[in-house]
Amino acid sequence: MIMRYVIAATLPFMLIACDGPAEKAGEARDRATANAAGVEYRGDGPAERVGEAQDRTNRAAREDLDAKQDEIKTQADTQADQLEKQARQIRDDAEERAAALSNISAAR
Repeated sequence: MIMRYVIAATLPFMLIACDGPAEKAGEARDRATANAAGVEYRGDGPAERVGEAQDRTNRAAREDLDAKQDEIKTQADTQADQLEKQARQIRDDAEERAAALSNISAAR
């Protein structure tokens, strides 16, 4: 049980540490440039940093899109709830009118 909480608590940090595709591509470019220059690549080169920034931008755009999708679904659910309430009211009114007609015909 405690292990589950530990995993849940560390998951966001694990995701932050993951290199995105643009960062990995930047690292490969930086590594190739360093190798061509005969220098050992130590990480965190300029192309890698640019790639990391691009990955953050892409992730933020995806999160924004997800939030907009959630908002659209919430609005649709709210509207559907209102329509269901109206439908119930219409059915209740119809039942009352039908009952009134039934009472009139029974009185004859």
